Amino acid sequence: MKKSLSIFTLLFYIFIPKAQTINMDFPRFAGKTYDFVIFNGGKEIKLIQDTIPENGKFELRIPSEYSPYTGMSRWLITNSSEGGGLDLAIPGFGYAVSCKEEQPTTDNLLFKGYNPLSKINDINNRQRELVGKFNAMNAVMKFYNTQDKLYPVFEKELKVQQNAFEDFKKELAEDKDYFSRLFPIVNIINGIPVSLTDDTKMIYRDTNDYITNHVDINLLYTSGFWTAVLDVWAEINTSSAENDNSFLYNFKKLSNRIPDHEKYKSFISTITSYLSKYGKDKEIELITPIVLQSSKIHDYSGNLSIYKNSVLGKTAPDLIITKHIGNIKDHNHQTTNLSAKDFADTAYTLIIFYESGCGPCEELLQQLPNAYKKLQEKGVKIIAISADKSQQIFESKSSDFPWKDTFCDFEGRTGVNFKNYGVQGTPTIFLIDKNGVVVSKYSVLKKVLEDLKLN
Repeated sequence: MKKSLSIFTLLFYIFIPKAQTINMDFPRFAGKTYDFVIFNGGKEIKLIQDTIPENGKFELRIPSEYSPYTGMSRWLITNSSEGGGLDLAIPGFGYAVSCKEEQPTTDNLLFKGYNPLSKINDINNRQRELVGKFNAMNAVMKFYNTQDKLYPVFEKELKVQQNAFEDFKKELAEDKDYFSRLFPIVNIINGIPVSLTDDTKMIYRDTNDYITNHVDINLLYTSGFWTAVLDVWAEINTSSAENDNSFLYNFKKLSNRIPDHEKYKSFISTITSYLSKYGKDKEIELITPIVLQSSKIHDYSGNLSIYKNSVLGKTAPDLIITKHIGNIKDHNHQTTNLSAKDFADTAYTLIIFYESGCGPCEELLQQLPNAYKKLQEKGVKIIAISADKSQQIFESKSSDFPWKDTFCDFEGRTGVNFKNYGVQGTPTIFLIDKNGVVVSKYSVLKKVLEDLKLN
């Protein structure tokens, strides 16, 4: 243990109705600077930046604009190379925590009126025992034939542990303690199944059902696990969903459980980030009408712009070609506007948005030269738009491309073409027909070749 609090532990509450204030007493950390943050969806909101006074006594107070607040918070030491801090659970009331030692541990952290570590250890130990016994019985059964006389004995014990786990979950659900209600969410992050089974399909099904239909949205929003849990949901629903209708059905159900506009916006932003990152363009197109018709989002900036700026089925936006004269930093340049009728002069045009050094982009750029001859024979023209900010990197990468049209304005992903085409991640590929209409969007070359029947 380092002097600057190198452990993170969950702290829980005592009833202090006067204010949402955490009374801190850490005299050995006098002079340390710190941040105090809370969680709203995928955001960390910094409430306090201060220095611990000489006597080590200070308050972490939830301001009125966020009170009453129920959720996790984080106290972070900021002027130490060793870092450290405490994760603090706030159920809507205040509590006190102190440590008089140079090296805080779970043994010398003191709480007034409530012992959170006892609660945490109790839940962890009980679950660990149940899961351990289930795994042991499940492993033993794999060594026995179903006809063996010992098999029913192990099978019975397996059922006992499964039933005991369900009882354990019900007990947690009925407990009003914050950590008891948070525990199922933590289990998702730690890979503990909703119900004890080793069947992967059942694990996915149960996890999806829990997040879609049962997770406490308000609790999740302030837990610090918002993005991680929604990423799990998105992965399940885009990789194991039987069809588009299944994905849409679950998306609508979860969306309908989020009436609050801020939480809904955070939900859509988080799901959009996942879908964009993994090239799930079809899913984005499927949910676009639902998002726009929800009337819950009024600001479509950032990654949400994709829902307003979708170009599929529309005439391709103009390409703004920037030619720098002299030093890029001098901002002396000429621009040329190419309309769709100017550049879509073959059977098909592929506009490829990429960035040098991006793993998937590098893979795509290695594949394209091998497919270039087949694409040419099909009447496919390639135009590449780079997000590179360095002229040297751009020229080094693009010099070997077999196609002639590669452009870069050195503005990165904030460049005008990236904005006009609503590109959130790279690589992004648009297929444009001879009429200048954007007919498809991709993130991998394989799908392009399949649609053009070139594989």
